[in-house]
Amino acid sequence: MKSLLTSLISLFAVCVYAGDNTTEIRTKGTSSSIYIDQVGTGNTARVWCGLSEGTYTTHNCNTATIDIDQNGVGNTARAYSQVAAHSGNEYKIEQNGNGNFGYIDADDDSSDMDVVQNGDDNDATIYMQGDDNVYKITQTGDDKEGIIRAFGDDSEFTITQSGSGEHYAKIYATTSADNNDADITQTGSGDHSMTLNFYTDDYNVDATQSGSTAKSITANYNCVSNCNKTITISQTD
Repeated sequence: MKSLLTSLISLFAVCVYAGDNTTEIRTKGTSSSIYIDQVGTGNTARVWCGLSEGTYTTHNCNTATIDIDQNGVGNTARAYSQVAAHSGNEYKIEQNGNGNFGYIDADDDSSDMDVVQNGDDNDATIYMQGDDNVYKITQTGDDKEGIIRAFGDDSEFTITQSGSGEHYAKIYATTSADNNDADITQTGSGDHSMTLNFYTDDYNVDATQSGSTAKSITANYNCVSNCNKTITISQTD
């Protein structure tokens, strides 16, 4: 087991190895806290906060809280900020199982991003820029893929995947899409796929896929006048 807490008050870079697990931390900025726990073998945790492509050239990472917990074999966790200066962001990656990949890349201020993986061979990516957002991906079981790629403000997006099926879910929001709320829930043994694309503001979308047969849907939200912006999607057997 390895536990690492770093309080960052200036430019700081360290690589720490314990057993067959690997931790790398590189950061530029002030007053951030990084917590890393690794149990098992072959796990990799990397924190790049205030870098671009691994170099200290662009921006600062201030008052971030980054928490990575890995329990299993061959898991990969990456917590990055690579585009813009930011403060007050919270990152959490929790992995229990084998061969999981969790990635958070966050810029701008005061957002909360969580990736929780319980199972094997799951893939979760949160790639975002914006202020005051809450994004979460939770995967239970094996062979799930979840993506949140968002560039607006004041939004809350959640992807929850479980069951024995190979599920894929993606939420995308442009810089013109603020104050949106979307929840995707995928369950069951069928192989389900869902993509929600947001191009304008103020949507509230609740979407579910369940059952033993495959389901697929892509929805685009771009209405600007006379719109119904509270939407429910349900695909079941």
